[in-house]
Amino acid sequence: MTAAFLLVLFLLTGLSIWIAIRQHQENALQARVIEATNCGILVTDATLPHHPIIYANPAFLLLTGYAEYEVLGQTTAILNGPETERGSIEKLALALQDGRACRVSLRQYRKNGTSLWNEVTLSPMEDRTGRVRSVVWVMSDVSHRQQAGAELQKMPSPMFLCDVALEGMLVMTASEIVYINRAGLTILRATSAEQMIGSPCLDIVYYELQEVVRLWIAQTVGSRHSNSRLETKFVRFDGQEVVVVLSVAPIMWDGKESVLVCFSDNSVRQPMEMESPNSRNQPGQAHAIADHDWGWASGNGAEIWSEEHYRVLGYEPGSVPPTYETFKKALHPEDLERVLTLVEETFTSDRPYDVECRIIQPGGDIRFVRCRGVLIRGSSDQPIRMSGTIEDITDYKLLATMAEERDLQLKTVLESAPNGILLVRQDGTISLVNSHVERMFGYVREELLGRPVECLLSTREREEQREARAACLSCAGSGPMDVGRELHGLRKDGSEFPIEIRLHPVDQSKGRTIIMTMSDLTARQQIEQALKDIKTRCDLAVLAGQVGVFEHDHRTNSQIWSPILREIYGIGTNESPSLDRYLELVHPGDRERMRATVLRTSEGTHTVEHRLIRPNGAVRHISLRTLTWFEGEGSKQRPKRTIGMVVDITDHVNTSMVIRVVEEMETMRGLTGGIVHELNNSLTAVLGFSELALALIPAETKAHRHVNQVIAAGRKAREVALRFRRTLDHASSYQVARTVSINADQEPSALSVEVSDAVGPRR
Repeated sequence: MTAAFLLVLFLLTGLSIWIAIRQHQENALQARVIEATNCGILVTDATLPHHPIIYANPAFLLLTGYAEYEVLGQTTAILNGPETERGSIEKLALALQDGRACRVSLRQYRKNGTSLWNEVTLSPMEDRTGRVRSVVWVMSDVSHRQQAGAELQKMPSPMFLCDVALEGMLVMTASEIVYINRAGLTILRATSAEQMIGSPCLDIVYYELQEVVRLWIAQTVGSRHSNSRLETKFVRFDGQEVVVVLSVAPIMWDGKESVLVCFSDNSVRQPMEMESPNSRNQPGQAHAIADHDWGWASGNGAEIWSEEHYRVLGYEPGSVPPTYETFKKALHPEDLERVLTLVEETFTSDRPYDVECRIIQPGGDIRFVRCRGVLIRGSSDQPIRMSGTIEDITDYKLLATMAEERDLQLKTVLESAPNGILLVRQDGTISLVNSHVERMFGYVREELLGRPVECLLSTREREEQREARAACLSCAGSGPMDVGRELHGLRKDGSEFPIEIRLHPVDQSKGRTIIMTMSDLTARQQIEQALKDIKTRCDLAVLAGQVGVFEHDHRTNSQIWSPILREIYGIGTNESPSLDRYLELVHPGDRERMRATVLRTSEGTHTVEHRLIRPNGAVRHISLRTLTWFEGEGSKQRPKRTIGMVVDITDHVNTSMVIRVVEEMETMRGLTGGIVHELNNSLTAVLGFSELALALIPAETKAHRHVNQVIAAGRKAREVALRFRRTLDHASSYQVARTVSINADQEPSALSVEVSDAVGPRR
C-alpha cells in the first residue's frame, strides 16, 4: 500500500514538473514570438484603474520612438494628440469597460510629435474564474493605407466622367435602372435621375417593341457580342417618341452583374457602324454630342469627336480623322510622354485620368487644355467603351497666372511694408500676416493663423479692440483707415510694448474682412521722450540764463516775444510785439545802427550789442544773437523767418567798468606809491645822517641849531608823505565803491567822466 502510494505521489510530482517545464517553454516561446513580431504589442493591467502598461515589445518602441522605461506604468493616452478622434477613444474605453475584443483605426502620435494612423486590436485575457486580468493591445501602422484611401477619394469619379460622356448611358440590374447619365436624361427629356432610378428598363421602350428589345438584350449579353447594334424607339417623358441606336455590354456594378445600355439619338445621326470618319461631326449632329466630348467603342474601334473637340485642337469639324493618332500629334512634345502614360495606365488600373497639358494647333498656337477620360469594362473584364472630354483652359491659365502675379505683388508689398499687416476675418481670427508681425511679436506665421487677433494685445485692452473691430465691420463701404489708436501689444514671451493700430474694412467675395496695421511705437516714444527732455533742458537753460527769445515771420511781419524778453524790454503782456516797437526801445545813440543791421539781414548767425531804454527810463545793455532762413534763389531770395536770443548784459558791462577803474587806480597807486617810497627812503637817509651828525656837533654851535632844523623839516616831510599815501588809498576805495553803485540809467559818457575825475581834479 505504502509503495503504491509513493508510486502515485512520484508520478503526480513528475507530471506537475513536466507541466511546469512545458508551460515555461510555451511562455518562453510566446515571449520570443512577441519579441520578434513586427506588430507593436502592449500588455495592460486590467485589475488597476486606467489600465497601466506592464509590457511593451521592441516593435512598439520602434513604432512610437519611446523607451521602455518611458511607457511602463503609463497609459495608452500618451499616444493621443490634438487630432485623435474622440469617437475612437470612446470606442476603446467602452471595450475595456465591458472586457471585450475591439478593433479600431485612429490617428495617434509618436514621441517626436509626428502622427500615424494606428490600427489597434484589443484582446482581453481572462483567468480561470473568467475575470479579465490583462489586455493585449496589438498595434499596426496603417498610414499608407489611409493615405491610399484618401488619394482614391480625391480621384475623379467614373460616374462623374460618364455624366460628361457623349452618349446616353444607363445601368440596369435585374432589369431595373440603377444609374443614368446626364446625356441619357437629356435624350429622354427627364428632369432628374430620380424619375428613372428603380423603374424597369423596358418602360422607356415603345410598348410594341419592348419584347423585341428584351430578347435582343438577352441574346447580345449572353453571346457577349458587345459590338451589336439595334435601332429602336424610346418614349420620352414628354410623351414623344425618339429613334435611338442601342448597344449593350455586361458589367459589374456595385458587386452585382449588370448590363450597360448605351443609346444615342438617331433622329439626327445614322447608326455609328454605317458612318464614315468625315461625316461623324457635321453641324447637324451638335445636339447628339456634348460640347467638348469624345468617345471610343472597342467593338468596331470607331471614334467620335464633338465639333468643339475639333476646334480645341485647331481643326475644322470633320477636316481630319478623329483618331487617337491625331490627338497624339497635337500634344506638346514636353507633355507627350506624361499624358500618354496616364491614358495608357487607365487600361491597366481602371483609374480615370484627369490631366492638364499643352497642345500645338496646326497654325502653331500653343493652348492649354484639360483632358479627362474613363474606361468602362464589361462583365468579362474587357474594355468595351471609353469616353472623355477635352476643354480649352488657356484663358483660365492666363487668369491663374495673373492671379499668381497679383499674389506675388501682394506678398512683395506686405513683406516690404515698414509695419505689421494682418488680415482679420469677421469672426476675429487671423487669416494672413506679414513677416514684420512675426518679428514684432516673436511668433512664426503658423502659430498666428486661425487665432483671435486679440491674442496680440494686452488682456486689459482686448475688449476695447473687439468693440472697435465690430464697429469697423458695421460701417458702410470700404472707407479710409481709421484714426490710429495707441494700445499695448503682447509678445509671445509675455512682454508688453506700445503699438499703434489702424483698421480698414474691405469687402471681398467671401465676405467682409479687415486689414489691420500695427506699428511699434517704442522707438518713436523714445525719440519723443528724448526731444521732450531736450526741450525741458533748453527751457531750464533759458530760464536760468534769463534768455529772452523772439521769432519774426517776415512774410506776415508778425513777431512772438517770450515772457523773459518782455521782462528784459520792460514791457507788459498787453503790448503787441513788433519791429517798430523794438526800434523805439533802442537807445537813440544806437537806433540808426540797429535799424541798418535789421534791414541788412543775411544768412548765418549774427551777434550785436546795443543799449536799450526801458519805458521807465532805465538804460540797459543787451546782447542780441539772430539766425535767419531764406526762400528763393538769387535776386529773388527773401528772408522767411528769423529767430533770436536776447541777454541783458548790463551787470557784465558795469563789472567791466569797475575792473577798468580798479586797474587804473592800481596803476596810479603803484606810480604814487613808488614816488612816496623813494621820498621816504631819501628822508630816512637824510634824517639818519643828520642825527648822526648832530651827535658830533657841539650843542652851542650854530651848526647844531641848523642840523636840528633839518631834522625837524625831514620828519615833517615824512609825515606829509605818509599822509598823502593814506589819502590816496582812501580815495581809491571810495572811487571803486562809487563806480559799483552807479545804476544802469547812467550813460557811458558819465561813467568816463567819473573815472577821469577819480584820478584827480583837472588842472
